[in-house]
This record gives sequence, C-alpha cells and structure tokens, in this order.
Amino acid sequence: MSRYLLKATRLYFRVFSYLSPSLAIHFAARLFTTPFRKRPLSDMEKEVLSKATRLYIPYHNASKLVAYRWGKPSAPIVLFVHGWTGTASSFVMFIEPLVSRGFQVIAYDGPAHGASPGKTANLIEWSDGVMAVIQELNQVHCIVGHSLGAAAILVASSVGLNTNKIVMIAPFNDIISITDNFATHLSIPRKTISGMRDYIAVKYQQQLARYGNDWNDIFHSEYKVPTLILHDKDDREIPWNNAKAIADQWPWATFITTQGLGHRRILINVEVVNQVTEFLSA
Repeated sequence: MSRYLLKATRLYFRVFSYLSPSLAIHFAARLFTTPFRKRPLSDMEKEVLSKATRLYIPYHNASKLVAYRWGKPSAPIVLFVHGWTGTASSFVMFIEPLVSRGFQVIAYDGPAHGASPGKTANLIEWSDGVMAVIQELNQVHCIVGHSLGAAAILVASSVGLNTNKIVMIAPFNDIISITDNFATHLSIPRKTISGMRDYIAVKYQQQLARYGNDWNDIFHSEYKVPTLILHDKDDREIPWNNAKAIADQWPWATFITTQGLGHRRILINVEVVNQVTEFLSA
C-alpha cells in the first residue's frame, strides 16, 4: 500500500468508524481478507513450476484449487501449504532435495492466490483448503506449512489430519493479535476491529464451529504426530512467541529457533531446508 493510500485509508477509518460503524466494519473485513500484494514469479520459480504436473483439487462450491506435483506419483507425499500472498512456488528450495530423497512433493495455491480462484480468503477457508487437499490425496507422509499455512495446519489438526508428520514454519496461534496489528497499521479503532472479528465469525460460523467455539479455541489441538516447528527470532510479521506457545502446547514437538532470517527468507535458507529434509527422512 502506497504512503498516500495508507493515509487515505487511515482517514477513512477515523471518519467512518464514527459516522457509520457498520460500513467501517465491512470495509475492514474486506481489506483484511483481500490479498492485494501479488509478487511476480522469478525465472527460477517459473522454471520449477513448468516441470510440475498440474492437479486440480475439489474445494468449496464446485471450485478447484490448483496444485503442482513433482516426483513419482507412487512415492510418499510431502504436502506444502503456503502463507498469505504466497503461492506454491514459495517452497521451490525444498523440491529438489525432497524428490532426490524419494519423496513426491505437492504444493497448491491457496484460495484467491496464484492460479486458484477467488478474490478473498481467511484462516477458516485456509484450514478448509488443507482438509480438502488431504481428503483428495487420502494419505500424506508430512504436511509442511508456512505462516498462515502453518496456522491452518494447526487449526485443521484439531479435527484430525491423515499425515505421519507435521512441519510448521513461522506459525501463529493468535488471530486476535494478528488483527490487532492490522488495526494498528491502519489506525482502525479497537471497537471497529473487534466488530470485524465478530462479523467474520458470524459469516463463517458453520465452518468455524467445525474447528472450535471461537477464535481462541480453534488453535487448541492435541494431534500427536512427530512435529517440527521453526521460527526466526527476528520475524517482524509473526512474532517468535507464537511458535513458542505452540511448542509449549505440543511438548512432543521439536522447536528450532533461527536468527536473522525474518519471516520469508527462512524458506530459502539452506540450513532450514536441510533441517526439514532430515526430519522428513528420519
């Protein structure tokens, strides 16, 4: 968002949160669930995607998520779930090491991202996407998620996942703080952002009820499979303490802290790729 657009948006919320709270809530919800930033693919990402077999996964309302497969179709599946404004190509550094170890790699574009349909998305739809892909594939060796993708895995695990292992990279476990940070950035009043959370909860109440009673409850899960959690201490988008809280909730998980990689460079770090590959191969 440009500096001028940011100023205009902040002014809008200062005015309309007072004049028309309902309109401000609806606009906040639209902004929060719309992936405006779309990074162009690098030449390397385009080349890696061109070598994949494209799959189509049934999703809500007869729509289909676009997925990509590398490796032999008969090999054990490692499924990747990207984060907000990411795509299946976010995990290009993991593909060759895992395929060379005898795995089949599948990554998909989440709702309203990449080649998949839609204009808006949220955590509940992301978790539904995880469930839809797992159901279509039937069984996976491991499911790996980054950021929103990792949070969706945590939420979906509360109702069971057909996987042998889980890897969560830079996950979050608190939608309240995520929306509060969004509100701070756009100068949205506390009452408006609280109304936005309630509005989304009501709009998706049937899907939300599948995972828990409220925004806090959906992150509580006792799904016990070998788990690896990685998070960078210098992550400015999702604070490290989110992963620490998950690791405390899941004492069976291995928790690794990195430093100096931030939120996105953690996905292209050779040491991180090696740690995940070794965990999956063990």
